[in-house]
Amino acid sequence: MSNKQSGCMAPLQLAGRLIMENGGETYRVEETITRMGRAFGLQEVESFAIPSGVFVSFRQENGELETAVMRVRKGSTDLTRVDAVNQVSRQVEAGALDCQGALDALKTIEHHRARLSPLQLVLAAAVSSGGWALMFGGGFAEALVAILAAGISQLMNGAFQRRRLHGLVSVLGGSLLAALLPMVVNHTIWPLMVDATVAGALMPMLPGLAMTNAVQDTMRGDIVSGLSHGISALLTAAMVAGGALMAASLLRALTGGGFA
Repeated sequence: MSNKQSGCMAPLQLAGRLIMENGGETYRVEETITRMGRAFGLQEVESFAIPSGVFVSFRQENGELETAVMRVRKGSTDLTRVDAVNQVSRQVEAGALDCQGALDALKTIEHHRARLSPLQLVLAAAVSSGGWALMFGGGFAEALVAILAAGISQLMNGAFQRRRLHGLVSVLGGSLLAALLPMVVNHTIWPLMVDATVAGALMPMLPGLAMTNAVQDTMRGDIVSGLSHGISALLTAAMVAGGALMAASLLRALTGGGFA
């Protein structure tokens, strides 16, 4: 295997992993890898991606197949990075970047700080929750409490992630807190439209992107990826609903009644 070919596997793997980890579609991972590999001059480039891994292969100059596997550990959604990888892919196809240049550009994307800080993301989620509460029929009080509940739950999710307790555990805990706070306010401080407030506070936790990717992958014939994304979305939705149910049950146990 030539040195040139051996140096081209790394950018293909890294490009696929970055797209998958930051919320990109499975077909986009496979298409990007294939296009970049052909632009590098590799023969019989093939790729297969699932939410937990990326497989890349091409035929060496001596006729043997070179195959590599990269494990994907799901990160946070950052479509800005997905777009940046697409830009690198276009530059490779245009001949502006070779294998090493593409690898350097992709490493820069990997280590580049997110455009929004964690605090800004929390603020954005909280403000959107207030808007959802208004859309569901609530008023100013419902929007304010939804903003507060969503903000606190998102901060708790961030604390879970820093301690590597992310995933379904953070979703369950965050949804419990986001639902419990409006119920407590309604019961002790100010009467609210609890349904609208809780629904607004829970909206940022719903797995909209995962469900969208599941539908897209399934319609394109990627059954494995579609099922994986779909099951992940359903489990997340179940944890959100379970957290809200636990909040209602906890308040009922403490007060001897419901949250109305």
